[in-house]
Amino acid sequence: HLAIPQLLAEVRELAAASTAASAVIDSDFPFVLIAGERRAYNANTIFRDAAWRRTDPGGALRLHPRDADRLGLADGARARCESRRGSVEVRILRCDTLREGVVSLPHGYGIESADGRARGPAINQLTATEHRDPVAATPYHKHVPVRIIACEAAAIGAA
Repeated sequence: HLAIPQLLAEVRELAAASTAASAVIDSDFPFVLIAGERRAYNANTIFRDAAWRRTDPGGALRLHPRDADRLGLADGARARCESRRGSVEVRILRCDTLREGVVSLPHGYGIESADGRARGPAINQLTATEHRDPVAATPYHKHVPVRIIACEAAAIGAA
C-alpha cells in the first residue's frame, strides 16, 4: 500500500540528481538562499505588531563574512538580493555560522503590520512556482539561486 509508483521513481533518481545538481553552479546566481529562516523574533504572532521584534526588526540577510568581503559589504550595508523571479532590498548581517555561498532571510517580513507599514524583505518575491518540488509542487524555499548586489545608501529607500 505504500508503493506509490511516482514516488518510487523519484527515489531512484535522487542519487543521480543530487550529484548532477551539486556540480552545477549558476554564475549569474551564485548564492543559495534559505528563504524563510526561523529566527528568535519572527514567530507568527509577531507579524501582527512589528514592535514585538526585539532583534533584527528589518529581517537582515545573513551571509558569511568572506562572501561579504568579496562583495564589499559591511554589517548594516544595503544590498539587493535578486533571483530569476524578482528582487528585494536587504540589510546585511555578516554571519560566520553559515557556509560560504549560502545566504538566509527570515520569513514573516515584507507584510503590512498593525501600523500599516511593511518592514523588511518580502521573500516570496524571490521564489518562483516553476522552481518547485515535482511531486508536491511547492516552491523550493530552502534552495533559491540568488545574487547579492551592493547598493549605495542613496539608491535604496529605508526598509
